[in-house]
Amino acid sequence: MNINQLKAFVSIVEKGTFSAAARAVGVSQPAVSLQIQALEEFLGVDLLDRRTKKVQLTEAGKLFYPTALQIVSQMDNAQHQLEELGESVKGRLSVGGSTIPGEYVLPKILGKFKKEYPEVSITLKIGDTNEITEMIISGELQIGLVGAKPNVAQLSAHPFLNDELVFIVPAGHEFAEKRMVTLNDLSQAEFILRERGSGTRQTIESHLAKQGLTLDDLNIVMELGSSEAVVNAVSSGLGVAITSKWAAERSLKLGEIVTVKLPGPPILRDLYLVTSKHAPARSTQAFMTCIEKLDVSQIKP
Repeated sequence: MNINQLKAFVSIVEKGTFSAAARAVGVSQPAVSLQIQALEEFLGVDLLDRRTKKVQLTEAGKLFYPTALQIVSQMDNAQHQLEELGESVKGRLSVGGSTIPGEYVLPKILGKFKKEYPEVSITLKIGDTNEITEMIISGELQIGLVGAKPNVAQLSAHPFLNDELVFIVPAGHEFAEKRMVTLNDLSQAEFILRERGSGTRQTIESHLAKQGLTLDDLNIVMELGSSEAVVNAVSSGLGVAITSKWAAERSLKLGEIVTVKLPGPPILRDLYLVTSKHAPARSTQAFMTCIEKLDVSQIKP
């Protein structure tokens, strides 16, 4: 029995399939299968029930999983602590971003960070604001950049960057020639919206409330899981939307969509840098320092 076998087992339990576990631990699916087979032979029991599409734990597997998870966690923590003893900045940096900062902002920042600290291994996970917040709380992520301030006692959140939301319509839409749409226009249009839990959606909801509207007043024809999907749907003529200027930038340049002014002031929001209140790892401290020195004009649309 070795640590790689235990990591493969824990990953299968967490991911549910051999293929997903293989991607998570960075080896091939046959290699994961061989590791599990060797672990089961060593223990003399079957840990997994492979008869269903999604792998299930046997009774022996349920009994063994907490021990395997504890061993893997302790080994990871020990390795991390040893890495912290070195003079250079290395080790792991697990970063998360909600859709807009995760797809349009963090890749640029991480590229600069990697050039300065090449020995740091970086992972970037993208989810909605709620998902990223939960992963920081659980310790799965060290730092996150999200589109809404989390109201969670365990976390520190600081404004980092402004994001502007714009109203977009297909190039041939009846609103495209207007200087400004009315509240009645908004309530009549076929609206495309982000899913619940999205920071973009929360900002839209807050802005509409100031204009005396709720989401129930809109004719919502679809809810999508990413801002890119929203922009693509608008470009295809499926409706109108409010989205980040970052997400709309490419389609605006191609002339597939246009922006029209909304009633009220511009929709501006802060993107928040979120960390745990526990003492940060050296790689996290280095990343924070990198961000403090960053010229944000280089990453704005």
